Amino acid sequence: MGLPIVRLGDMTSHGGRVVTASPTHTILGIGIARVGDKLICPMPGHGVSVIVEGAANFLIGGRKVALHGHRGACGCTLIASLVTATHG
Repeated sequence: MGLPIVRLGDMTSHGGRVVTASPTHTILGIGIARVGDKLICPMPGHGVSVIVEGAANFLIGGRKVALHGHRGACGCTLIASLVTATHG
């Protein structure tokens, strides 16, 4: 079974959220998150961060798609909210 795809608004292990995503590729009307998309991290000193990990074989606009368990630059882990939309 594949890993769930991360979308705009999904949470992180630090209590933050993904705040940018693809404007053209969506699942149930919500943008798909990719490497380089931004997240907000509430941990002291973190603030705005970016997604740094994605699926090597799943690209949108030349950017790797972020999956559940992938990481942000602040060290957080991404948590997908929709477990039925998977890849892999």
